[in-house]
Amino acid sequence: MSDHTPWPLIAKYLAGECSPKEKLAMEWWLEDYDNHQLFNQIQSAWQNEQEPAPEPEFNAESGLARLNSMISEADSSIDEPVEKRFNYFKISSWVAAASVAVLIGLGYFFVGKNNEKKTHTRLVYTEKVSGKDQIVNLTLPDGSQVWLNKSSKIAFPKAFEADQREVYLEGEAFFEVVPNPSKPFIVHSDKVSTRVLGTSFNVKAYKGQELASVSVATGKVEVSKEIERGTPIKVTQLTPQQELVINTEKDETYIDIVSTFDIGSWRREQLVFRNNTYTEVIASLEKQYNVTIEVKNKDLNHCRVMASFNEGANLKSVLELLSISNSFRYKIDGTQVTILGGVCR
Repeated sequence: MSDHTPWPLIAKYLAGECSPKEKLAMEWWLEDYDNHQLFNQIQSAWQNEQEPAPEPEFNAESGLARLNSMISEADSSIDEPVEKRFNYFKISSWVAAASVAVLIGLGYFFVGKNNEKKTHTRLVYTEKVSGKDQIVNLTLPDGSQVWLNKSSKIAFPKAFEADQREVYLEGEAFFEVVPNPSKPFIVHSDKVSTRVLGTSFNVKAYKGQELASVSVATGKVEVSKEIERGTPIKVTQLTPQQELVINTEKDETYIDIVSTFDIGSWRREQLVFRNNTYTEVIASLEKQYNVTIEVKNKDLNHCRVMASFNEGANLKSVLELLSISNSFRYKIDGTQVTILGGVCR
């Protein structure tokens, strides 16, 4: 059995004690074929295990002693010269059932059996904010790396909880998460939560913008909607080079294919547009160059752009190329830019 198998979560799931987030995490874990096979064996063994005599209070020491005795018995049986395979499987199932029995007992013990009041450690959060012309790189308590894009904000605890790692994002950030299968990493943003075990990905969810996106460079992530906080509804899983675009106002989603090199390219001060609308392009240019851009022809806002610009490209060079593609004129007056005319191609 894997050292990263989430035994406490499995025990709570079998006992029907999971919270909505824990149930979602368990369902995500079960989507792996090997995990599902292991769970089926544990579930079968647990269902066949005779119900223990009722005790006034779970005794962790006696339960663990019982488990150790079973494991020792199983180990000693391997040395016997004649041993049938089905007998070994029976012992393995017995040990698995005992493991779950002990874990469920421990689960009740720690979450407060007999309606005992829980005690929670109050988390102390740290908040980091990037300026209009600043990209911030920071390290989280678990060693994960975060690049915070301009005009963004992230909040995270000084020490993560024992069972999961949660951060809260407003804006855009690229994450390189330290793998820990038993401790999921969750990014909460506007009406969207992104759950991973260890991967690199980009989340974009600026306040006031109806479009949010999650794109994956490596690994696998799970994206859920959070209509109400604490009640996630799974949307989909993403694999490398996939991007999920979410309209949080209209509750619409679609998946696009993106280049790994383009994901989080803003960290390298590059401008990359892949089928983005001019509304999105203008917002990116305003943040990149700290200017205000007015588009006189509102029909241009719905045109889509496929273009990329090298690091260090100035605003005039970018506008010049875009104007050729979409036949518009532009005027730069200090920090004010005006775009005139234009057609979609």
